[in-house]
Amino acid sequence: MLTMLGDQLIKNERIALVELIKNAYDADAERVELRIEGFEEEATEEEDTTEQESATRSERGRIVVRDDGCGMSLDTIRNAWMNPATPRKYLDKKKGKRRTPRKKRVVQGEKGIGRFATFKLGKIVTLTTRELGAEVETVLVCDFSPYDDDFVEEDGREREVFLEDLTVRVSQGPPEKFAGAQHGTVVEITALRSKWTEKMIDDLCRDVSNLTDPVSRFTGRSAPDVFDVEVLIDGEVKSVEDESIERLRWLIEEKPVLAIEGRFDSENNVFLFQTQDGTDKVDLSDSRVKALWVWRQRLREGNADAGTEYSFACGGFSFTFYMFDFARDAAGRYALTPTEKKDLKEHRVYLYRDGVRVYPYGDKEDDWLQIDISRGTGRAGDFFSNDQTIGWIDITQEQNPALRDKTNREGLIESGGAADDFKFLVRAFLSFLKQHHYARYQAQKVRRRAAEIARGQLVTRELSELKKILRERGEADAVRKVTRIERAYGNERRHLVRRAEMTEDLAGVGLSVEMASHDIMLLMSRAQDIARRLVRMARGAGLEEARRQADMLIGVLQQIADGMRDVQRLFTGGRGKSRKLLRVEVILERIHQIYRPVLERGRIEYRTAKVGRSPLTARTTDGVVMQVLINLFDNAAFWLDTVDHDDRQILVTLDGERHQLVFSDNGPGIHPDDLPYIFEPFYSAKGEEGRGLGLYIARQLLERHEYGLFVAERDQERLSGANFVVGFAKGEN
Repeated sequence: MLTMLGDQLIKNERIALVELIKNAYDADAERVELRIEGFEEEATEEEDTTEQESATRSERGRIVVRDDGCGMSLDTIRNAWMNPATPRKYLDKKKGKRRTPRKKRVVQGEKGIGRFATFKLGKIVTLTTRELGAEVETVLVCDFSPYDDDFVEEDGREREVFLEDLTVRVSQGPPEKFAGAQHGTVVEITALRSKWTEKMIDDLCRDVSNLTDPVSRFTGRSAPDVFDVEVLIDGEVKSVEDESIERLRWLIEEKPVLAIEGRFDSENNVFLFQTQDGTDKVDLSDSRVKALWVWRQRLREGNADAGTEYSFACGGFSFTFYMFDFARDAAGRYALTPTEKKDLKEHRVYLYRDGVRVYPYGDKEDDWLQIDISRGTGRAGDFFSNDQTIGWIDITQEQNPALRDKTNREGLIESGGAADDFKFLVRAFLSFLKQHHYARYQAQKVRRRAAEIARGQLVTRELSELKKILRERGEADAVRKVTRIERAYGNERRHLVRRAEMTEDLAGVGLSVEMASHDIMLLMSRAQDIARRLVRMARGAGLEEARRQADMLIGVLQQIADGMRDVQRLFTGGRGKSRKLLRVEVILERIHQIYRPVLERGRIEYRTAKVGRSPLTARTTDGVVMQVLINLFDNAAFWLDTVDHDDRQILVTLDGERHQLVFSDNGPGIHPDDLPYIFEPFYSAKGEEGRGLGLYIARQLLERHEYGLFVAERDQERLSGANFVVGFAKGEN
């Protein structure tokens, strides 16, 4: 049992020591001193040492954990400390005694096995303790060195060893380690099981540094509860470098693209948070949340629809996140040096319960939020990478009773669904931030780059002004030099502009091909649906309906051919083809027929309305109008699927007098924060189904023909959701 409770149940030596430090925390200690001694000549991992040398070093080594907590009485040692799995703390919690008597800390332990972490570290344990106010000191000695690691041999002889066969020594006497008014506990461990390497010690120092109080560590603000842990290696203080801590604090203060602080309100299912721009909130019933890949994945796993309301077993929690731009093109205050990136990569999102860290969450090797998995199975662009996000989440025993530690201290218990709910909510919120708040930053970055290019004209104007001033002063030589600079700059700029235009053309072709391929796959899917219905009808001898379905199939395939021809027009050889006058209503009906099965499945009512005596026409190509309408139908169907009400509508108004088409739905509409960016490339709120290309390409195609696509003004809106206007009058863009 001792083997199971100590050596096998605790993952490694670092966690074993953390368990002992947490015991000191529960004892209301303000200071813990952790000494590792006898390692002056300890080998590094790279050195080749024999097992005998390692054993010798381990035998010489000693680990001492000393705290100034409340200490233990003889009764506590005999009836609690020495008995495995005595749930004294757990029973106290059930009675409402969740906090320590002096400092009112929330008690961390409850299973009664953390103390057996000592046997993960060594075979001889000497515990010396003096209870607050006691006149004597109590000493407990557990010497299990005669036994092998599995307790099946004693002094090299095979023997069945039972718990009652083990002997320990307990004594009391005048205080020696805790003289005067001192009190606390000292745990001394010898006959160590492992040799300690430099890396293990560095990792231990990092664990100790991250154990409590993330606020003071990450921000430098003082903490209300003092709990200092000092690590000494052979008498010398060993800690995480002060410089790295200061660099981290500076990065958090100066470099984050997003700094988020808030909480999840479990009663109302809403995230309330603060950003650099002010307060914000997002309700889980928000259509933007239901559009997230992580949300839709959960719906698929639970065979639910988008309108499903969830209750979460995990309870509410608070959080602090910092997101950084690791991209090479990050500019200005957000640009990171290689050293700064390295510093940030040392940290992840930590989890703290009542101010004490839950291990191993936050270790850089631990993907506890499954971000890497989500980036691999979903779309990488929907999630922040582990490297660019650091911070911490705070839970409490009172607010989150269902979030309990595994017995081996390796994270939260997975059964019951509370841990899954908790991780899902955090992933969903981080994904929301990435696709909205961070996406706006990325869109602004693109705009700034475009503005910087446009400002190139400023240089020419300034040079001309400088020449004018020099001429007035009669400085001919200076004028000639400025003229040469102006000419050289003009040549260089023309060269760069040509290269930029070529790159833009290629990018435009690529974006259009991307969208066209998406549309073609959509059309092919519709064609397959129709073909399957044809087969079923033919079998039932419904020949008339079968003919109608066949006509639809032919129409869909014709659209595919038109789509491919439109792709060809993007290339140089096809751009010169003439445009023709088209009746928009005819193309609209063709696209409606393609989407009719989608609208029927989504229980979406489709209507059209006409304004004016003249039909709406446009001098363009079929492909342009098709791509615009396909995108509008696709967006409307997607967002209507995220609303809970049954009265889902699409209304298309054809206005021949004003030469425009208004495409309206009664879905969730466009969020005001997203409105400035919806026509930017790669900006999408549609999660896994969105590429952020549709509206951008639709507008680009129309602008080539001097037409426009924009969000309807208030007086042009027809329904309560999204309202887009396609302007077919010249100069609408």
